[in-house]
Formats: sequence, structure tokens, C-alpha cells
Amino acid sequence: MKQKKLLSLGVIMLLTLAQLFAQKQRPPLTFKSGDWLETDIRICNFYRNSDYNLRVRYEVSDKMSNGNVVFKGTIERLRLKYADAQNNWLSYDSYYPRYLENRKKILPKQTYEMTANGLGKISNLKVLSTAPKFNFSLISVNTTASTPKTNFPSESIFPIVQVREISEAIISALIAGEAMPKTLQLSASRDIANVVFKSASFTLPTNAVIKGHITNLSAVDTIYAVDAKIFRFSRDGSFNSNVLAGLTLRQRWIMGQFDAYKTFTVFLEPFDTLIVKADRLDFDKTLSFSGNAAAKAGLSKELTPIFNSQWVNESMYRNKSLAEFLSFQKKGQKDFDHVINKYANRVSSGIIDENRTNFKFTQAGTKLEFFSYNCTGPKPKMSLGDFPEDYFVSIDTLPVSMSNAEGGLHYIWYMKWLLSYKQTKLGVRNAGQYGFLANYATAMASFNGYPLYFSIYNSLKDELYKSETESTERLKTYYEDFINNCGDTTLTNQVKEQWAKARKWLPGNPGPVKQLFTNDGNTLELAKFKGKPLVIILNYNNPDVLKGYIDLIKKQNGNKVHFLIAQRVSEENTIGQTLKALPNVTYVEIDMEKPLKDFNLYYQQTKVYTFDSDYRVISSYLLDAAPDDQSIIADLIQQAIDSGVMTREQKAELIKTIGWSTGSILFASLIFFWIYKARLANLKRKESLKRQIKELEVKAIRSQMNPHFIFNALNSIQSLINNQQYKEANFYLEKFALLMRRVLNNSEKTFISLADELQAVTLYVELEQLRFDFVFDIHLANGINANLVEIPGMITQPLIENAILHGIAQKGTAGKLKIDISNSGSYLKIVISDNGSGWNGEVKDGHDGFGLKLVRERLNLLNTPATKGNLEINANLAGQPSGVTAVLTIPID
Repeated sequence: MKQKKLLSLGVIMLLTLAQLFAQKQRPPLTFKSGDWLETDIRICNFYRNSDYNLRVRYEVSDKMSNGNVVFKGTIERLRLKYADAQNNWLSYDSYYPRYLENRKKILPKQTYEMTANGLGKISNLKVLSTAPKFNFSLISVNTTASTPKTNFPSESIFPIVQVREISEAIISALIAGEAMPKTLQLSASRDIANVVFKSASFTLPTNAVIKGHITNLSAVDTIYAVDAKIFRFSRDGSFNSNVLAGLTLRQRWIMGQFDAYKTFTVFLEPFDTLIVKADRLDFDKTLSFSGNAAAKAGLSKELTPIFNSQWVNESMYRNKSLAEFLSFQKKGQKDFDHVINKYANRVSSGIIDENRTNFKFTQAGTKLEFFSYNCTGPKPKMSLGDFPEDYFVSIDTLPVSMSNAEGGLHYIWYMKWLLSYKQTKLGVRNAGQYGFLANYATAMASFNGYPLYFSIYNSLKDELYKSETESTERLKTYYEDFINNCGDTTLTNQVKEQWAKARKWLPGNPGPVKQLFTNDGNTLELAKFKGKPLVIILNYNNPDVLKGYIDLIKKQNGNKVHFLIAQRVSEENTIGQTLKALPNVTYVEIDMEKPLKDFNLYYQQTKVYTFDSDYRVISSYLLDAAPDDQSIIADLIQQAIDSGVMTREQKAELIKTIGWSTGSILFASLIFFWIYKARLANLKRKESLKRQIKELEVKAIRSQMNPHFIFNALNSIQSLINNQQYKEANFYLEKFALLMRRVLNNSEKTFISLADELQAVTLYVELEQLRFDFVFDIHLANGINANLVEIPGMITQPLIENAILHGIAQKGTAGKLKIDISNSGSYLKIVISDNGSGWNGEVKDGHDGFGLKLVRERLNLLNTPATKGNLEINANLAGQPSGVTAVLTIPID
């Protein structure tokens, strides 16, 4: 009995847990047009001799009526590695193809169209566009001298059978609201695939968990972040968040305020759980981890201080001797190896390899910075020959053309110093060359792949950042080449943004910045300085930087040029009062919290901008403490002054221009007046002719209208005689005679009054009532003066005739004909309705088609660009099962 109770209790608990679990499941996804998803896909060969990484974007292009969804799948990036028979590793990256100068268009991408049903099964798959063939190069070679080793089409790398298989798995998982499994075993091959969701237009299912408890939290520590995703702590310091882990393993955990961050790096993979515990007051020492990702986080925690000591300035390695520096690096390598060996069997080989690569770049970058610090500058302490031969071996043999560290902080820092080192080796620096062209030439001679593109990107961005006229114009060809070659939007978008900003500062453009936000909370409108040339000096550096320019400013005539000095707030400001006292200077302290994006200024930089008296750009210049800065600034100030002063030659040219312009304007005005008069007379003639033609057309249609009506009326009389209804026929003839007199009286008039039209219509309906005993009613809305409103004569008769003959003729006293007349603005609205057998919209030969055609033609002749008449026939009366409503809208103004 006791066992049965326990069993029942267990079943109830399982059912309860199952229900709770089901409630937490993400609801299935229903796609709609415009939805998109970006994925990272890794395909590895069973024997590990190939490693293909793809970034694929899926977009919903159509949602079909049967529930199927059409996707467009584009391979945004192909990042491929494989080993040949000699175990030489080769690579290709579609983001960074071989750089071609004067490339005219962006390379096409591999794109597919696929149709999937409600379960994700793909029924149709076709190729929309094909990417270029892949040129593989040796990974170990980092110069452009490396020729392509082999050439493959897309189909050989990513067969269409794999496209279908992987895409079906992705779409099915999304529909089910599930995360992708860790691996997909691809059929008909020994390849396995890892697929992770990267971003989407909809909420993605998460695949990892980070949670824990932080004690002694302060008010400012109520949030933390993993990469760009922000979460909140509970009041007791606990937190529990689902995150999206991808093939890029490293994620950064940040808590607190700037200058007081509590942080660590996390390696999270799909289906990982990391539990974090720490005391905020002694964060680094109390930080601990548990869960299946604990070893990864622990490895990162122990490696962070080693990376920092080998990288940042806390070790002061620049001031060491060569022997001390080499010993310092040797110790760093020993400490690193100790930690790696400790975790070698506790974390994946991929994480170990990534850390090894990052550390190589860290130490190589430090070596290069030490070299540059001691071997360059006005008074170098050492020469290239003072370094041992093996000093640069680890640098020259690094596989920089493809590395998982690309784009990382240590790698970018390393690439900066690598370019400097290459310039020294090539003799560029020794020859005194610097700037974009020197960097570009060095990169083209030394790199390929990501290093080449990153170096060009960095140099372009730095040069465009100066916003100098000469730089912007000179760089146009290089800018277009970079955009057309590079597939990495992270790089191209930033260059495009910088290019757009730099173009704003081209000479003659209106000043891009309209106002400055001052530190006292006010706004300084720059338009107030119009009227004389203006020089703006924007200083994000120490105020003492401007000391050397005070005498230059004092020499300038305040009537010819004005200076605006915008200085960031600094406690060490010793020259602010001096500058404020100068009569030709406006001195303000700017708010550092407000953006100055159009000025393109970084921290600890100073820029000079000059404008003419209309606040149009003349030039801009970034101060960099070069020896000739004083003379350059003096020239810029003189350009500003000259822009507001006209020389004797300019004055003579202006008078000459004004004279010629005045004469030309007078002569052109006379010609224009003559052409205008001639054109106006011609238009009047054309309008008169059009009116005459229109009146003739109306008369021609009316001449067709009246015989049509008379013919129908005589048919009615003949019908009465044939049926021996002589009395009715005589009465009909009497009514018909009255009607014909009214029709003939109005036959020469283009328009008649609404009253005349209604009298004629009433006579006609009374004639038809003699044959068909139906009920007839006319309703004229209040406010309509029927004697003043004019409409085309007998325009309603064909509609009334159709309602009688084809609608209510056979219904007798049950038949009803109603005419409602109202006005709406500049239109008269006539609604003719019957309760007859209805109308299916078809016009039979010899019946009502001719009358309707004449009505529509008469309306078209009344139309103008401002007013449009209309005839609308509705086969169903409101609230009735049958009948026809004809709505005639006639312009009356």
C-alpha cells in the first residue's frame, strides 16, 4: 500500500514537472514576409582535414496561401580552411578576397531560393546567383607574393544536398521553437555541421544559461551584461538569464560603473550552464564558478592577469633593457603554459587553441611595440641590427592571413604595430614617409586577407577622420576600391560613415555643425557669428595645448576675423581667462556629455576649422604637434581673412559680371515676355476650339439620345394597340405628345434645369405606369433649388427605362421605383433604385447597353481635371435580396 502511494506521488510529480516544463517552452514560430535570420554554420570533415565556416542569412520572401514559406538564403561569408596531401593548410575568406585596384562592382554572393512547408521540409531549391570561384592560399604566408594554390566552385565546397539538409534543420528548429542541436551528422558524407543562430528579426530560442549570486551589491550594480545583452539582478543579488551562445565562444561579463567595473571573460558554448558567485567588495578574490562551463570560466579568469601583464603598461616593459624584456616575455610564456596545462583536459581543444593564438598575438604585439619604441623617433635608442636574429621569427611566421583572433582586441593591437614594423623593414619610415599613402603601399606589399583589409580600413578611417579637403578628394579612388573589394560590412559601414562625414567639410559647404552645447547648460548657436570670417578651435586636450597660439590670435585684426575657442572642461585650465580677455575671441567650455559627431574629434585632440562670412566651410586641420603646425594655422587664418576681402581684380570682375548679367536678364526677359504672349494667345485659340468640339460632341450624343427614347416610346404605344388597349393607347399618345413637346423644346439646350428634367422624367414614368402598374416616388433633398441647378437633358431617362423594363415590369403593383436627389459639395447625386429581379452585370446586344453607353459618354464630356462625373451600378440594394441601384454623380459647379 505504501509503495502504491509513493508511486502515485511520483507520477503526480512527474506530470507536474512536465507541465511546468511545457509552460516554459517557447511557442512555435509562424513566419511572415520580411522575417530574417542570420546563422553561423561550421562544417568539419570527419578526419579534421577541412574546416568550413559560413555565415548564412535567411529571408522570408513570400508566404504562400497553402502555408508554404519561400526563403532566400544568402551565404554572406565563406571562411574556408583545408589541408592538402602534404598537410599544408590553405585558406580562403570571401570577406577578404584578393584585392584588385579599380574593381568596378561588389562581388556577387551565393544565393538560393527554397520553399518549405509547415514542418520545415524543403520541396523546392534552386540557385539564384553564384559566387566567384575560391582561390586558396597558404595560411602561413602573409604577403601578396603568395599565389593561389587551387581554385574551386561553390558547389564543391557547399553541395546543394548539404544546403537542403542544413536549411531544413534550421527552419524546423525555428518552427518548433527549439535551439539547434550541438551537431548535425550530414548524410552521404563524413562531415558534421555545427549551426548556431546569430541574430534575427524575431526572438530566437536561447541555448545557454548564466546565473548566480553577487553579495553586497550597490545601487549602481543593478545590471550586468553579456556582450550587448543587459540583464538585471534581483534585490538579493541573484540573477538567472538565458543567453544565446554561438560559434564565437568568448563573451564578456560586465557589472558596475565606468572606472569601477567588475568583469570577467566567459567561454560559453551551446547548452552550457555557468553559475557565478562573488562578493562585490572583494570581487576578484571571491569570484567562483560552477556548472558545466565552470572550467572554461576558470581558465579565462586565471589567464586574464597574464594577458594584461604581457600587454598593457602596468609592467613598464618599454623601459626595460633588451635582455630584461626577453626575460619578461619568457616568464609570461611560462606562466601561460602553466595555466594551459592545468586546464588541458578540462576544456575543449578549440578553447585551448584560441587562447594559444591570442597569446601569440599579444606577445608578438608587445615585441613590435618594444621595437618601435626603441628604434623609431627623432633619437632612436637602438637599431634593427641590435636585435637577435630570432627576435622576429615568431612575428614573421604568424599565420595572420587567417586566425580565429581576427577582429579581437589583442589582434588589432598587434596589427597596428605590425604595420609600423613592416614600414621600418621596407625603409618607408627611414625615408620620412608617413600618412595614408605610406600605410597603403606598405600594406599592399606586405599583407593579404584580413591584415590587408584591416590596414587599409584603419588608414582610410584615420585619414578621413581629419576631414581635410585634400585628403577627402585624394582618397576617392581608394575609398571606392575598398568598398567594392571588402565584404566585411563591419569595416565598410564605418568607412562609409566616415566618408559621409568628411564630405560635409568640403569647401563651400554650409557649416555642418549648427550649435555647441556649453558646460553651463546653454546652447551656442553658430549662426550668430555670420558677418565676418570665423576660426573655430575645438580642443579636447589640455588647455595648455593652446598656449602656443595665443600670440598668433592676438596679431589678428578683430574686424577681419573672429575666433571661437571651444575647450573641454579641465581643472588645469590656466589660459581660459587670457583667451576670454581677447576682443576677437569667444571662449566657451563645452559639455563633454553631448555628442560632437560632426566635428570628428577624439579625446585629447585639437582641430581647427575656418569659415567665410556666410559660415561656409573653407578648411579644417587636425593638430598633431608637428613642427610646422604654427605656420599651417597661420595660413588657414589668412585664408579665412582673404575669403572676406575682395581684391581690385575681383571687384573689376564683379562689376563686369553684374553688367553682363543685368543685360542678359533684360534681354532674356523681353524674349520670355514675347514667347509668353504668343503662347497665351495660342492656348486661348486651342481652348476655344476644344469648347466648340465638345459642344458638337454633346449635340451629336443628344441627337442619338432623343431618337433612342422616341423609338422606345413608340414601341410602348404599338404594344398597347396590339393588345387592343385603345383607350390606354390614346391616353399614352396624349402624354407622349406632352413629353415630346418638352423634349423638343430642350433639344437645342446643352443643359436644362433640374426641374425641367424631373417634369420630363415624371411624364415618362407616368406613360410607363399605364403599361406596368408599379409604384413611383421622387424625393428631392432640402436645400436644392431645382430651378437653379442645371444638368444635361434626359440624362436620367435611360437609367429609369432600364429599371422599369428590366427590373419591375413584371412585378405589377409590387414593383417599386424610387429616385433620391441630394447634393454633396460641387456634385449632384441622383440615386435610381428598384426592387426588381436584379442584374448580373452583363449587357446583352440590343438591350440596355446603348443607353448606358450614351450616359457615360455624356459624363466624360462634362469631366474636367478638377471634377469627375461618375455612373455606378450596384446589383444589390441595401437590406434587400434583389434589385438594382444606379448612382449618377454629376458635377454642377
